Amino acid sequence: MTRIPLLKDNHNHLFTYSVLSNSTSLFFVKDKNKALKIFCKLQPDKMNIVTGWFDSYYNFTQEELNSLPPIIICNNSLHKYLFNNKAKSIISVDFPEWTENNEDQNWIERKLRSILSYLSDYGAFDKSLLETTLIQNMHKGVCFASDMYVTSKNVFEFLSQTDFRNYTEIWTNADIYPAIPKKYKDLCEGVKLFTDGALGASSASISHYKSLKKGLLIYTDKEFREKIEEFLSFRTNIAIHCIGDVAIGQVINTLKATNKKKPDIKIRLEHVQFINKKQAFLAKDLGLILSMQPNFNMDSVIYSDRLTQQYCEANNPFRMLIDDVGFVPGKDLIFGSDGMPTGIAGALQDSLFPPVPGQKISLDEFVSAYCTNDFEKGYINVHIDNLKKKVITEVII
Repeated sequence: MTRIPLLKDNHNHLFTYSVLSNSTSLFFVKDKNKALKIFCKLQPDKMNIVTGWFDSYYNFTQEELNSLPPIIICNNSLHKYLFNNKAKSIISVDFPEWTENNEDQNWIERKLRSILSYLSDYGAFDKSLLETTLIQNMHKGVCFASDMYVTSKNVFEFLSQTDFRNYTEIWTNADIYPAIPKKYKDLCEGVKLFTDGALGASSASISHYKSLKKGLLIYTDKEFREKIEEFLSFRTNIAIHCIGDVAIGQVINTLKATNKKKPDIKIRLEHVQFINKKQAFLAKDLGLILSMQPNFNMDSVIYSDRLTQQYCEANNPFRMLIDDVGFVPGKDLIFGSDGMPTGIAGALQDSLFPPVPGQKISLDEFVSAYCTNDFEKGYINVHIDNLKKKVITEVII
């Protein structure tokens, strides 16, 4: 048995998930019939928000959806959505654009901030829900969880009146940053922008999926360079969502071309699941921080329906990044969960015994990249059975 500190989750969505904490979750539901039975318990007279759906396991017909109460089904990635006609009539009152464009993934990716804001506002920020989420996170081994996309005025106002720095840091959408009050800007660790979609929506920008479909780049090279120049002028840290190798290439090449390496501005690349060795060396030379998710190792299994074997094996190449390129866990390689799911159990299991050998992380590397520096708030007992390739964790708080 080994004792390790609690986790510092460097990429999460604390406030969004607290708002959605009362939603129905399909995360552990891999059978469509079980999902339909769960839907029988939905409330008939109000909007029902369902999270954690993987379209790699099953899908729903419009007829099946229309037989249900008002429902929005969120793909686990939060980059793809289904809703029925009853929900559509409700959404169209305040957000008609969404009902008109939900089949257009390009539109979804470009309007993701508005969709997430709509979902968050629909649930409404509630301090008691946040407190419940914090307690739940602690029991999952997480004592600090960043929120990478705060845009709600209610959340900003809550943070401006509360000393909450011991529990979270927040990032905001880069496009709204110039217009928010200075007191809100001062709360932010930095700004975030998206360059591609997600595997759950088959919109992460890789060169090809099993189908003829390609991923989605949100910006042209020219547009992205203009964005980077603008965001560098804010003189705040920048986090850039880029999952696919095509998006990663666009980001790194643009940062290299702008030649604006500033020691007072940290630039993080979020996810970078399919970064190759050439890109990794360039990222290292540019002083970029890679913010990654060990629990996404399982994407090599979950999304094998759409990823070629080559891409399944290229996902989360931790050994290449550490052994070949020299990224240092806890310094320029940091870990989080993206809330998919939050917690120690899956993350450590997928690190020590991943589906792809190149994804393997040692316990010491995991602790350096993911854990806090002390045992002040609690600790995690870790039992590793190398024979059965099984990790058992016990959170003590």
